[in-house]
Amino acid sequence: MFRGCMGLVIAVCVFVVGNVVQASPLDELGPEYLRNAQNVTLLTEDYPPYNFIESDELRGVGADVIQAMASAIGYHKRMEVLPWKRVMLRLEDEAEIGVFSMTRTPQREEMYAWVGPIVKARVGLYQLTERRSLVHSVQGLRYVEAIGVQAGGAHEQALLEYGFENLEPIFNQSSGIQMLAVGRIDLLVSSDIELFEQLKKTELTLDDLELVYSFGRGDLYLAFSKQTSVSALTAWQAAYDHIVENGQFDMIMEKYGMIGDQYPLFEGDLSIGQ
Repeated sequence: MFRGCMGLVIAVCVFVVGNVVQASPLDELGPEYLRNAQNVTLLTEDYPPYNFIESDELRGVGADVIQAMASAIGYHKRMEVLPWKRVMLRLEDEAEIGVFSMTRTPQREEMYAWVGPIVKARVGLYQLTERRSLVHSVQGLRYVEAIGVQAGGAHEQALLEYGFENLEPIFNQSSGIQMLAVGRIDLLVSSDIELFEQLKKTELTLDDLELVYSFGRGDLYLAFSKQTSVSALTAWQAAYDHIVENGQFDMIMEKYGMIGDQYPLFEGDLSIGQ
């Protein structure tokens, strides 16, 4: 159930697990809940592998999860793909707006209403093993020449607030691995899912990369403007719970892959969700 909506009744669908028919979190939702959920406007950006346009269709791990949720509640409006700055302006200025896929941080916590997580990922700083640096501490990270990080994202914001001055903004995240390969950056801030996708487009393998520092989990959410109705929020959270319980969510995560069993060279107290 959507956080803060305790006491509201949750919602419709029946699904089958094995031979047992189970009630879905959408089971008892009133028609006004679904109607309000169907009326919101959903926005995203072109940011592979989370959300991107391919053959005129919206794809990506976050997009697939949102589309599965949308199907569960009968949502048929077109999801708009816009530059991130325009997405954020509309999220802040308009009612009944939902945005995906967004990192949930303490700085953003009270600004929006949250549904999810729609993507589960691990975020860290990676380097090429063949160019292993002499960095052995968090303080040492401040003295490498360039750390590549998504321009305008939560990771850049957090590192700036920690006082990092050696950041190289990346405006096309798919170019991060190439920038690392040719030496334009020394370290790359990335999630395991992003690396999984980017490595498909290069001759590099996971063995060519080394996790220097882990920020921990970097889960992504569907964020709604604060003016969004409680009934719409409840329905979207119920739709998320529905696809988690029927196994669709895990199938999508498996499809896009996660890089596990990696251990950072050192640990510290930096956190994207500071």
